[in-house]
Amino acid sequence: YSNFVVDEISMLSNEDKEKLIKRYPEHKIIFCGDIGYQLPPIEGSEFKIGDIPVVHHKTNYRCECVKLQGILNLMRKYIEIGLFGNNYENFVKKLGFNIIDEKDMDYSVEDMIICSTHKQKDKYTKKYKHLEKYTVLENCRDFSNGDIIIGSKPDRVRCELRHAYTCHSVQGETAKNKLFIDIRGIRDMKMLYTSVSRCKRFEQIQFVKSI
Repeated sequence: YSNFVVDEISMLSNEDKEKLIKRYPEHKIIFCGDIGYQLPPIEGSEFKIGDIPVVHHKTNYRCECVKLQGILNLMRKYIEIGLFGNNYENFVKKLGFNIIDEKDMDYSVEDMIICSTHKQKDKYTKKYKHLEKYTVLENCRDFSNGDIIIGSKPDRVRCELRHAYTCHSVQGETAKNKLFIDIRGIRDMKMLYTSVSRCKRFEQIQFVKSI
């Protein structure tokens, strides 16, 4: 192959970017992503554009709601000017969201739950363990690592029961039904923006406060 497309590069460290460029000096490499607004990589330094030519695409094709788009635009402005708070419960209430108690969640397997930590994620999975929903943990002919399977556990592929996901693990995903966001542990605007921007419409989002 002479052309590579690398998507979701906000999760790609600058060190890995440099390795790719050095390894394939004669190839065309197209990096795609929302740098500076989505969560940075877990390890390494944040992707730096440097002298790479940039083409800006500013249309949000996921969002289908004027109200939600306005909220996302506001969050982006706050990120641009470096406005990061420490009380995101009050912030989301001012944006018009409600925060419900965990016990009041009307959850079904078609919904998505986003948490900030693996501990929270595992707590929700334990709570809904009677419902079948699995995450694939490897690549094979029929499945890809990270695929979400609703229903019976698939054969011949390594997977685990999972009903919630960390914010990092759902970058690039789209919530088609309800999206529950556990407000605990939301520590900066990028994490909040990444979580909220998984939806198409404002009405899909429910913030949850658990004890």
